[in-house]
Amino acid sequence: MKQTLATLPLIAILAACGQADGELNPGNWKSTMAMSKFDIPGAPPEVAERAKTMLGQSQTTEACMSEAEAKAGVRSMSNSMQQGDCTMEDFKQGGGTMSGTMVCEGTGGGFGAPKMAMTGTYTADKVTMVMAGEIADDKLPGGKANMEMSLTSERTGECKR
Repeated sequence: MKQTLATLPLIAILAACGQADGELNPGNWKSTMAMSKFDIPGAPPEVAERAKTMLGQSQTTEACMSEAEAKAGVRSMSNSMQQGDCTMEDFKQGGGTMSGTMVCEGTGGGFGAPKMAMTGTYTADKVTMVMAGEIADDKLPGGKANMEMSLTSERTGECKR
């Protein structure tokens, strides 16, 4: 009986939280993606300089996240990053951190990299991710390039109707 009484306050506290780990708040979300690293080992200076111009350029989008999408949480948001024939493998989340590996078949997926490591953090109102991978292409000096992209998504309020 004493054990039951001792666990009741803990259950009440957990129930009051109202959200499972990784759930997001529905509403308007603004996402910004930027290239944070693009290195081409062995590239001539003019090619390396051109690659540097890509750094810091960002692309911003806004979208209304429904209650169902918010409940699906960070795993669903991570899956939405997939382009082409890609899958998220080894996805782990808990306690505000997440990680996984995006593996893409064929060309064009994974932003040009067949495999990208993803790490990130999350709260119910903000998600940050960093994805890094190596591009192998005979057209590149040395045949490869290393890239890293960052994504920040934040809830900005209620959905705009």
